Amino acid sequence: MNKSILLCLVFFLLLPYSYSQQEYNFTPITTSSYKGDLISTDDKGNLLIGAKSNLTKLSMDGDFIAHFYPMHQGKITCIDAKDPRRILLFYEEYSYVQFLNQELANAASLSIYSVNSRPEPISLENIHLSYASLVCLDEYNEAYWVYDKNTTDIVLVDQDNQIDFKADALDQIMDFDPDPNFMIMEGNRLFINNPSTGVYIFDENGNFVRVLSLVGLKKIQVIDNLLFYTTSNTLIVHNLLTGEESYNILPIQGFTDWALSQDINILRINFLTKSGVSIYSLDKMIK
Repeated sequence: MNKSILLCLVFFLLLPYSYSQQEYNFTPITTSSYKGDLISTDDKGNLLIGAKSNLTKLSMDGDFIAHFYPMHQGKITCIDAKDPRRILLFYEEYSYVQFLNQELANAASLSIYSVNSRPEPISLENIHLSYASLVCLDEYNEAYWVYDKNTTDIVLVDQDNQIDFKADALDQIMDFDPDPNFMIMEGNRLFINNPSTGVYIFDENGNFVRVLSLVGLKKIQVIDNLLFYTTSNTLIVHNLLTGEESYNILPIQGFTDWALSQDINILRINFLTKSGVSIYSLDKMIK
């Protein structure tokens, strides 16, 4: 077959997938001038912005709620705020975990009933996890998950900050040295993103379930059975049940970080940029 004809055939075969897979419209809501390195959201739609060692909490409309200034140094490298009553911060450089309550003015331990106005961070070195690189909350228990990059163990730590159990080491599943960059638990599933090989899914007990061959990702979010991730200019929505994907051209580029937020049935995407936060609604298109 003539090469030019073959190229045209490939183009027209791919055309429906390239242009008819748009699933969402992006509608600008508002902007906010608060800047930082990381952005996350809680289950009420509030925004959490990490700027070096500090944390700022905004409403889902970008209005200021509270600041947190720690008594220690170090840069926040993980924020998990799925439970607004106990926000987890992780400072990888010092192997510190910090828990905050919803006001940020007082800080809590992992237990939502323990409040301390001058909190001390939890040192993971005390339980031999000084090489921890990722931390996230357990979704339904007063516990949190830690990824130890030295042993590649996935470790569950209880509310007394003691190791509950260790799941299978990630390198045993992958057969080579992993280098994951993101971890989150949603819907009784633990997701660990390893950019070079894909997204690894574990059950609530740390048992390996399967891997998604989605490579090169920096961050993921999961809502029900939809996994969201971005490229520099596209929001991709991956259906965990069917494997189907939709491709949605982003309204903004050059962002530092992003996070989804949802309040009742309103889905939003929040972009952290050099000038602050830009908030858009994600409106499902009627097909």
